Amino acid sequence: MPGSTLARYPERAFLSAGQTIKSYILWTHPRGGLHYDVMVTVILAFIFLTPHSVFKDSPGNRTPHLSEIIVRPDGPNVFLYELGASAVASDESDTQKALKQALEPVAGNIAITRYEVLRSSSGKVTGYRVWAHRS
Repeated sequence: MPGSTLARYPERAFLSAGQTIKSYILWTHPRGGLHYDVMVTVILAFIFLTPHSVFKDSPGNRTPHLSEIIVRPDGPNVFLYELGASAVASDESDTQKALKQALEPVAGNIAITRYEVLRSSSGKVTGYRVWAHRS
């Protein structure tokens, strides 16, 4: 076979298992050959068949920076805002009004439907989770 890998590289006709693995790792096989196709198939199988849970790179598990506000959609025209306790004015007696003042520069005119206070294990307020929709 004049165009085959064996004709171009006769020394690679019979590789031991160790040499074959080494040649896969070093990617020494020419395009269009059987071993090249096997390597590409293994890579594509890994990409498309590996479950997402293996990578554990969910962005929802991180704590926001003290002045950061995280916004996520939570239904039609409803948004979930997460913000640190330092972003809310501590001198305000009405928590909902303070949350609205903290969110309006980012979200615009909103109506808060409910909010949840986030606390550390010691009971200290660390942040707020606010459900709101745009008015």
